[in-house]
Amino acid sequence: MCYFEAILKRTSLQRLFILPFAALLLCLAVSVGWLLYQAGQDATDALSQKVLADMMGGINSAINRQLFDAGAALRVVAPDQIADAVNKTPTPIPFPANVRRLEERMWIASGLFPTVGGFIGFAGVDGHFVGIRRTAANEFRVRLRGAGDEPSHLYRSRGPAVEMTFLETEEYEPRTQSWYLNAASQKKDAWSPVFIEAASNEPALMLARPVFDASHELLGVVARELSLKPLREYLQALPMDRNGVAYIVERNGDLIAASNGENVFLLDSHDKNLRIRNGLASVASPFMRQSWQLVQSYLQKHPGVTPITDPVVPPAINPPKPGKLIIGAFPSSSGPIEVAAQLHRDAAGLEWIAVVALPRSDFWGAINSSVYKSLYLGLLVILLALLVGYGILRWALRDIRKLTLAVRSIGSGRPFAKLNIDRKDEIGELAESFQEMERHLRTDRLTSLLNRDSLIAQIEFRRRTDVEPQLFRFAVLFVDLDKFKQVNDHYGHDEGDRVLIEVGLRLQNALRKEDEVARFGGDEFIVYLPGVADEESALAISEKIYAVLNKPILMANGDHCQIGASIGGALYPADGLDLETLLKVADKRMYSVKKFGGLTFSAKPPDEPA
Repeated sequence: MCYFEAILKRTSLQRLFILPFAALLLCLAVSVGWLLYQAGQDATDALSQKVLADMMGGINSAINRQLFDAGAALRVVAPDQIADAVNKTPTPIPFPANVRRLEERMWIASGLFPTVGGFIGFAGVDGHFVGIRRTAANEFRVRLRGAGDEPSHLYRSRGPAVEMTFLETEEYEPRTQSWYLNAASQKKDAWSPVFIEAASNEPALMLARPVFDASHELLGVVARELSLKPLREYLQALPMDRNGVAYIVERNGDLIAASNGENVFLLDSHDKNLRIRNGLASVASPFMRQSWQLVQSYLQKHPGVTPITDPVVPPAINPPKPGKLIIGAFPSSSGPIEVAAQLHRDAAGLEWIAVVALPRSDFWGAINSSVYKSLYLGLLVILLALLVGYGILRWALRDIRKLTLAVRSIGSGRPFAKLNIDRKDEIGELAESFQEMERHLRTDRLTSLLNRDSLIAQIEFRRRTDVEPQLFRFAVLFVDLDKFKQVNDHYGHDEGDRVLIEVGLRLQNALRKEDEVARFGGDEFIVYLPGVADEESALAISEKIYAVLNKPILMANGDHCQIGASIGGALYPADGLDLETLLKVADKRMYSVKKFGGLTFSAKPPDEPA
């Protein structure tokens, strides 16, 4: 604390005022910048969560719509069992044993869900097969196969109850297909692995349901095809920057659909005719791989999912539940990533994870322009405030500086210049008080002339500061009034004061602009004549002064009084090298003049022999 006070005592008043003011404004600027940055971060969080939630909501709707269509079409052909209200046991709905009735249900399902490319079929344990695929709005391909191991027949049809056109015969055994085997072995709804549908060359998978007779013997399997093309098209149509990605992936990492054009199947590097599943571990996009690692490690850390070893552990948030939306900002090697993920499960074994991943910089970039504009505007306002405050302080301190220089000039003997401080505040009052103090210190109260000390200080100051000291010359005159005592005795001291004031005015009017006159004391005056270097010039000024002071002075009662004066002078440096010596010489010569009369600048008084 003492050290701080010592520093403050050594610093100037200007810095003392300006530096704290600038420091406060700097703190204000930093605070405003920090608050704006935090506001930008909060806005980024809110915007990113809103965008991710909206995108994920749309993806969920697209997935649910596809899954619902597949399940609903399947239930038209093979309805769900109905639970008995009494004993709560499921009551199976009889499956049509008649092929014609089965085809009717399948045509109904195709009409209720008119998706081009949609396929629905039934494969019986006896080898019987019926399959219907919509290839256009009013065109279908129907595949029929009888019991046993006979070939399948492919027909073209315009709809139910319409004559079909035979196209070709093909070898197709439905009982060896994965969708049939899964449903038959599990004895419940089951999904097939993803495959490439030959007609459309698009990835698809089948939802299959086993059907039983009254004695719970397997009759066959009903299957509905689900194309992944609509999901891929939906993801690719999402409004996101090129840096972002949305994708659907199986729990093991195999890709279902992606917004960046990643294919579900890749050509095998060894056999170009063989296609293999594309997984998140081998996709070309590093951003997809990073986001998937974050999702994996999040799901690994929380219960309800199969653990997968991964060293990356993002910050913990609420544990996920099936179907729960996960949103969070996770660190990565390329900067924070905003990730939203949602798990999709059903009783048939489907386990998909929908993921939307966007760099946080995309959201911050959308917000930081307004944040930076606000920050720049705030800094501009602060800068203007600093400039205005600095100007006000300079204006206030300029007058204080004048007072400081005036104080120095009093001590150094420098001629006192007019302050020119026209203010009504405390500084103005201080200036008025200082001018009054300066007047009392420098001038004689009665005559308003310089006093003795002030004149001596000014002469010394000019001698010290002369640009050419060797050429510095001046003269001093010692003036003593001759009949001043008679005036005081006859007219009184008040009239004597009036005479002194008049003498001071006459002396000032008789001198040059650069000359100075001071009251030495009583009725004695000193005249300072800068630049006067010879007796002739000094004598000429002395004669002028003598003539002025010999003129009558009008008294208060109307009388005229003639005072007169005795004047002695001295020259610098001829008569002395210091002012005290010069004044003694001038005083001595003044008494010589008073005694013998006349004016003298002689080195010796008239009473001394030459």
